[in-house]
Amino acid sequence: MQGVTYDSYGKETYGEVLGNTNKGSSYWISPEGQKFTLTWAADEAGFQPKGDHLPVAPVHVYELPVAPVHEYELPVAPALPYKRTGLGY
Repeated sequence: MQGVTYDSYGKETYGEVLGNTNKGSSYWISPEGQKFTLTWAADEAGFQPKGDHLPVAPVHVYELPVAPVHEYELPVAPALPYKRTGLGY
């Protein structure tokens, strides 16, 4: 299937398109008169909406705790003397 693709820099190229890709935008005006615009893309990475009115996850600036490391030696069974047993040994 032929179609338009965009690279990560926004450069447009026409060529073979793999999979289903869909892009679009829409807007609506609230009863208070505020305009909300939604742009979106849907492709193999999933549905990706963008808009100033959409919530954004908070960025955590603190360092995550690290689990303590315990330094210890594992017990080892004592070495027993080797003794041949049985015929033919």
